[in-house]
Amino acid sequence: MQDNVIIGVNILEILTTGMYRDSRVIFREYIQNSCDQIDIAVKNGLLTENEGQVELWIDDINRSVCIEDNATGISASIFRKTLYSIGESSKTLGEDKGFRGIGHWCGLGYCKTLVFTSKAEGENVESVMTCNAEKMRQMMDEHNSHKAHYTVDEVLTETVKFTQNKTKAIDKHYFKVELFEIRDVHTELCSLQQVKDYLSFVAPVGYSTAFRFRSTIHKHAEVVEQPIQEYNVSVNGEHILKKYTPSFTTSKGEDSITDVDFKDFRDDDGNLIAWLWFGISRFQGVLKKDNQMRGIRLRTQNIQIGNDDSLQKLFKEDRGQNYFIGEVFAIAKDLIPNSQRDYFNENKARLTFERLLSSFFNDDLSRIYKAGSNINSKYDKIEKAKQIKAEISTILASGGDASDEQKAKLKRAEREADNATQELAKIREKTESKLDANEFGTVEVVVSEIIKANDEKRAKQPKQVTLPKTTYTPPKTLPKVVSTSTVAESPSTSSEKEEKLVSVSEICKIIKRIADAPTAQAIITMIEEELL
Repeated sequence: MQDNVIIGVNILEILTTGMYRDSRVIFREYIQNSCDQIDIAVKNGLLTENEGQVELWIDDINRSVCIEDNATGISASIFRKTLYSIGESSKTLGEDKGFRGIGHWCGLGYCKTLVFTSKAEGENVESVMTCNAEKMRQMMDEHNSHKAHYTVDEVLTETVKFTQNKTKAIDKHYFKVELFEIRDVHTELCSLQQVKDYLSFVAPVGYSTAFRFRSTIHKHAEVVEQPIQEYNVSVNGEHILKKYTPSFTTSKGEDSITDVDFKDFRDDDGNLIAWLWFGISRFQGVLKKDNQMRGIRLRTQNIQIGNDDSLQKLFKEDRGQNYFIGEVFAIAKDLIPNSQRDYFNENKARLTFERLLSSFFNDDLSRIYKAGSNINSKYDKIEKAKQIKAEISTILASGGDASDEQKAKLKRAEREADNATQELAKIREKTESKLDANEFGTVEVVVSEIIKANDEKRAKQPKQVTLPKTTYTPPKTLPKVVSTSTVAESPSTSSEKEEKLVSVSEICKIIKRIADAPTAQAIITMIEEELL
């Protein structure tokens, strides 16, 4: 007879403490399992379409976490077999969100005790599996001299206990995971804000109501017959939504999404393998790293794969990914997430997926953000010339004189601004021509938005007044000035009533109307220093 196969404790260690780089991934795993069961509950008529709920409760004081759903639950007759198994699952690959049968073990690496509780409809028994996670880690510790002699079965027998509780709530059906005494090195699991921020982009939830393009995105999903799966997920009673908003901050100032565009990716046989939406903005600059919306995110069944830079490698330029906000929804069943769910397993479908996306990213998207960057840089040159000129005007207004270096700097800036103005005129004419002929694409839309925004900005700016190049000399005598504040008249001032009194605020208003902002401020400052 052949010897029995022995599965050592190392395999259990890999599936728990060694599986994930980010501890918060356990929330994704448990929510993923809950959503699969909600789908089954809806299919079997146990729940209606919107009745499914996944609730997370975080107790940061006692360092505990609870994840509970109201889906099918697990029947008492199969509870032990279902949860005791490792790497065995009845789920369907390519249809269900989870399929490897290992996700429920992920919490063992992060707490002292892990408890599973479940009940199926129509049963009067609640089933409980309690895992001594701390003892299990001790048995798996690489410094434990007995580690090599433990098998998976021995470790589970020593650390796992099953119990059943009688209940009168016959109609109840649920599944609950509880992590007690979260380890000190994983306090992020008890940080309410961190967990909410993480799930707002990872979990399969809907878009924020502040994101006005959500209905447009859903309509496109319906057109390609791939509706977005959204579930009711809450953390400490707060409903979680994707935190997409129209406005955001870039490395060069504020920007906003004015519209969204789409791209469908099909294989050589015409089968849809993925589709993408991305925001159209003025592409002022790259999004800052702390912006949660940053990048085109990868999703399958509306659950995020990896993090915000999972598709970074498909851009030839590193900056390309950081100009955009959007999502790629992978559709093909052969695009199979790996065990860490940070990318797909390597196969023919993945190679096709990468080829199509890389081509679109480095052709269409590249032209879009480069066009935006190009036209923005021209407006920057014009603005730079204005700023240098204003700085020199301020110097002249205060009685000084510009240095030769400053004058040369202004000359270069004005030359670059003149060239930029001429190039912008050509771009404007070409863009308007395409728009009028209805022969435009996303590039022309972006350029048009940037031109429009700068036209509006220029219209709001006060009219500039050209100052003489001679140094400013204040008049020898100035009118009598009094403060605008109310002051009681004294005998010494009553005799001056016949003199013409000029309010400081009135003088300031006149100066601001006829001079640019830097010059006006310089004059006002001199008046205040001399008279007040």
